[in-house]
Amino acid sequence: MQHAASLFLDSIGQVSALAEMPGVTEVMVNAPGDVWIERNGVMSREKANVTDASLRGAIRALARLTGQDAVENSPQAIINARVGDMRVAAVLAPTAVDGHALCIRKHVSRDMRLDDYAAAGAFQKSGIDHETVESAADGPVEFFRRAVANRRTILVSGATGSGKTTFVNALIAEIPENERVLTIEDTVELNVRVPNRVRLLSNEQAGITTRDLVRLSLRMRPDRIVVGEVRGGEAFDLLQAFNTGHEGGMATIHANSAHLALHRLATLVMLGAPAGWPIAAIHGLIAQSIDYVAHFRRSGGKRILSEVVRVKGYDDDYILERIL
Repeated sequence: MQHAASLFLDSIGQVSALAEMPGVTEVMVNAPGDVWIERNGVMSREKANVTDASLRGAIRALARLTGQDAVENSPQAIINARVGDMRVAAVLAPTAVDGHALCIRKHVSRDMRLDDYAAAGAFQKSGIDHETVESAADGPVEFFRRAVANRRTILVSGATGSGKTTFVNALIAEIPENERVLTIEDTVELNVRVPNRVRLLSNEQAGITTRDLVRLSLRMRPDRIVVGEVRGGEAFDLLQAFNTGHEGGMATIHANSAHLALHRLATLVMLGAPAGWPIAAIHGLIAQSIDYVAHFRRSGGKRILSEVVRVKGYDDDYILERIL
């Protein structure tokens, strides 16, 4: 085990050196040569000579720490392991679309007092009423622009070919460039413009499920998670992520209306929820996690945004406010 840990650290020498820098809590390798760090809460891109071969060797060594082999195009392409005081999540290409990727999270013990929080601005009130900051009166463009900026979680529904993914790409284009985005899809369709990104590709035939990748994404320090299409038990894990500090995500789902999209989502959550979870708890989780549903339909050969609703809660049924 010690040999495997040493081999892992040696394989990514410059990356492990970055992890040792004071104030660094995360080191993210999005692909060979594409390295980012989070230092004192600020994300920055770093120069590091990380090759395809060195990353592959590091991930294989990491796998040995868990008693398995790293195998491309299989469930063993995803590795989670602890190395000293670091937690490492890694994934081999082609599951990672742009090349082998890994994320190192370092445990940092900090002695913070209340005065330190005050000095850091942690107690300052934003002064923004988030209930009214997005206004339909501003029109759809400004409405969605503000919704993305304010980290609203948006579900896009519609039939096949209604333009769901195209619209999600338009929303992705509004994500600030200083955020880290992880995408999960089964066909490469999402166009992520931010520089700090990891694109993950499921492969059901190889045993790499969307649910596996949603769980992996939580260990790779995402600011936002975007799922190309929710169609199975991964819905449960995704909503848990949206509801526990990863708000501002996006996903699409097949449905005939915004209202029915939420009920279909509940059905998918049931596939992944622990046995015995009451349906009322599932509806409550959805109401807490999804801010808006945007529904598209085809009409006369055109793709039309037919409705946008705000999810306000659940009481025997979803409480929805028609926005657009």
